[in-house]
Amino acid sequence: MLRASDLKGFEIEGMAEKLIATLYADDTTVYLSKWDSFCDLEDILQTWCLALGAKFNTGKTEIIPLGSEQYRTSLITTRKMRDGGDQIPEGIKVARDGEPTRILGTWPGNKVKMANAWSIALEKTQKALDKWTEHYPTLNGRAILARTIAGGYTQYLTAAQGMPRSVEKKLDKAVMDFVWDGALIGQEIPRQKIARFPLLKRYIFRQRCSSRRCSSSEQAGHDSARRSPELSAISIR
Repeated sequence: MLRASDLKGFEIEGMAEKLIATLYADDTTVYLSKWDSFCDLEDILQTWCLALGAKFNTGKTEIIPLGSEQYRTSLITTRKMRDGGDQIPEGIKVARDGEPTRILGTWPGNKVKMANAWSIALEKTQKALDKWTEHYPTLNGRAILARTIAGGYTQYLTAAQGMPRSVEKKLDKAVMDFVWDGALIGQEIPRQKIARFPLLKRYIFRQRCSSRRCSSSEQAGHDSARRSPELSAISIR
């Protein structure tokens, strides 16, 4: 219904079709231009919910303004995507600069500090490592656990958003502390068996590139969307 509607969405150079929605399980992200009507979007969603017997949860809906800082400030202040446009209902959050919005495990937003978005992954990794420390694994076991736990908790977010250098250092230290804290005098373990995050990041990058080849036109489309002055992304759950 969204793709067949009159909503303009994102018209990106190099892409044959407009970008209007991405869907995964019960998460939907809708992309609107300033010329689109939020009321029209609500009508489409309500019709869809009526057909499926579902309920639209406005309490979990968030809007990420895109474009120039002046436009983002105007949207946040007036709660309108353009002068004379429909006002966004009060129950829907409009993210300010510096406020991340969680979408499928990632934390996009304007002027969002990546280190803050990584705090949850860092905490979960450290808790898992601390829990395994209580079981006194062998030195070789610690090396295996370090790769499994640290790599498992960070691979997706690294591929999706990249890993800041500060986070890389913290994870590297946590892994090395976990492994060598259990080292016995006289025991040695090859350091290549331990997860070092500079190597892990390069591996994830290679895997990402090999599994999804972006054409030059598609990359240009992504760049164009980031530069577009008057757009909004709406996350719906």
